[in-house]
Amino acid sequence: MLRRPLLASWGLRSVSQAAAVQRASAQGRRGVSSRAAGGMAAGGSKGCVGLAGRGRARWCSTEARKQPRIRNVSVIAHVDHGKTTLVDAMLQQSGQVKLSGTRVMDNNELEQERGITILAKNTCINLPDHTINIVDTPGHADFSGEVERALQMVEGFILLVDGAEGPKPGTRYVLKKSLELNLKPIVVINKVDRTDQTSIEQTRDKIESLFLELAINDEQLDYPVVYGSGKLGWMSLDPNERGGTLQPLFDTVLNTIPCPTETTTEGLQAMVTSLDVNRKGKKELTVRMFAGDLAVKGEVALYDYHEGKEVTQGVFRVPAINKFQGLERVPADQATFGEIITIKGDAVDKLPIKIGHTLCMKNKPLPMYYKPLDDPTFHITLHPNRSPVAGQDGTYFGGPEIRDRLIQEAHRNLAMKLEIKGPDEFVVHGRGLLHLGILFEEMRRQGFEIELSRPAIRMQMIEGKKHEPWELVTIRTEADTADVVSGLMYNNHAEQVSSTDLDAGWVESVWKIPGRSMLGLGGKIRSAGGSTAEIQQDFLEYRPFDDSYTTNRETGSLLSSCLGEVGADGLNTIAKHGISFVQDKDKTYADMIVGRRSVPGDMQVNVTKPSSTWGGGGRQPPLELHSLESALEYIQDDEYVEVTPTYIRMRKSLPFKAKK
Repeated sequence: MLRRPLLASWGLRSVSQAAAVQRASAQGRRGVSSRAAGGMAAGGSKGCVGLAGRGRARWCSTEARKQPRIRNVSVIAHVDHGKTTLVDAMLQQSGQVKLSGTRVMDNNELEQERGITILAKNTCINLPDHTINIVDTPGHADFSGEVERALQMVEGFILLVDGAEGPKPGTRYVLKKSLELNLKPIVVINKVDRTDQTSIEQTRDKIESLFLELAINDEQLDYPVVYGSGKLGWMSLDPNERGGTLQPLFDTVLNTIPCPTETTTEGLQAMVTSLDVNRKGKKELTVRMFAGDLAVKGEVALYDYHEGKEVTQGVFRVPAINKFQGLERVPADQATFGEIITIKGDAVDKLPIKIGHTLCMKNKPLPMYYKPLDDPTFHITLHPNRSPVAGQDGTYFGGPEIRDRLIQEAHRNLAMKLEIKGPDEFVVHGRGLLHLGILFEEMRRQGFEIELSRPAIRMQMIEGKKHEPWELVTIRTEADTADVVSGLMYNNHAEQVSSTDLDAGWVESVWKIPGRSMLGLGGKIRSAGGSTAEIQQDFLEYRPFDDSYTTNRETGSLLSSCLGEVGADGLNTIAKHGISFVQDKDKTYADMIVGRRSVPGDMQVNVTKPSSTWGGGGRQPPLELHSLESALEYIQDDEYVEVTPTYIRMRKSLPFKAKK
């Protein structure tokens, strides 16, 4: 919690006054002075009105029932701050799971490969007298939609912060979203076994400043701080203690997070918080029970708060109920308020159900407000594969199959928006390249052949004028490359916010930059800053669109002139003009992009020439292999990324014509 000596050092009398001064400082451009804010704070806080003003109250009358044995909590953090490792340790020490490895919560194939959390997941810890339902959330900004969705099923959250690194841009985002929902906070300063006391104190001060800026009422400033190591499996309320178990964290959750309370005494309120659909159309709903009871074979109706009516054909009998137990789901005959359950069966498969729908008793509508997610910031146009070698590698090629798969994704992935422009043209909107890149990678592995356009920013019309998204970008790089990275940012119309020298010869710089400038810039920064450079991108705001500059690539592409296999002399030809994207024996076709030219303008080359004595000895060009995301960063408006189960290739959209 905030410490009184710290407040006194600022000349403030209360946490509410401190919060008001902090917010006024952040809003100084609006003309609100710190003195005025202090005066308002001295008059007392009126409490939280944010949720009530938006139609969803998380409090109720004194007659409502409570569930003192249940706690629902989300774990949130910046990427790589140890969130999933902590949840794994909590499962193991509760006796629910015997771990054979690490990161058991990241059970998705792509999560395991990339070492990140992509999907928010539910688990349950059964203690001797209590049940703690835990929602593990992603830490990467591209998957922030999963965080926003998960937060709407809990009463509180654990904010995990690396003791050495302190709060990062991702920390600020997830904390802001949690406080907006008036959730009860717990702070865990992690990895203190590898952090000195000074860094721990600095991290604690930074967290306090962040809370002062973002809190919407005084109660949110009164939070416990727990110190420990999720990896080693111990926590303590004393920053100087080391070792032990996670029991102090369990006790803090039970003593801090409110138990569930019925939101109404008038009937059933259960919100659909997650929807999973497999390739056969089988649906599984994750449902948070907010009020009332639900039994197998009980008749319920679906309601949509935002449409203000019952969902058409939304009445059904509950086919089956499952409750979370560790990593498993166990059958149950009924569920009651406060619990998080899953529902699946034939009756569910036929429903036009969406995340945010409310399950109510038939003829007794009590729809709940579901806070809409933030809008996507860019989009990619998708077509069936139309390259000369289309249909040779995959299982699903047609527009109808692609459309069905994208509709299925839009139902469960609320941060993604879908526009169907025609039978073979689909515009997919998302939060970032990684967000949609994961979808396209999943489709590739499922047997789809598709082609993707260059990513484009998602404009908004504000007061009749075109506006574009800007991002807040944090870059950590070694000191000897910081100037080069800064040059790249300035050349791409970035505004520097700050630059800080860190320990061990590192520099952290923060920038404001147009979103379109960052498309393709990440690879250049990593190239200039070395493989250890770290980049964090977060949406900042919309600003008026500036049409005085473009973000086109400065160099041209090398294009294959014919169908065939790459030969040694073909690579020698590429070496004379630039960098190769292909290797010996790779298959190629006319107008496929096989390399990066060192000068502007595209050029066709014959890369299928076999080795010969007149070929110059088979000189090998520098090799640059592209992932799906880096290929999307490379292409221009007249180029496509071809995605198949085996290949990721790039090509021109129209046949190449040499300039005369």
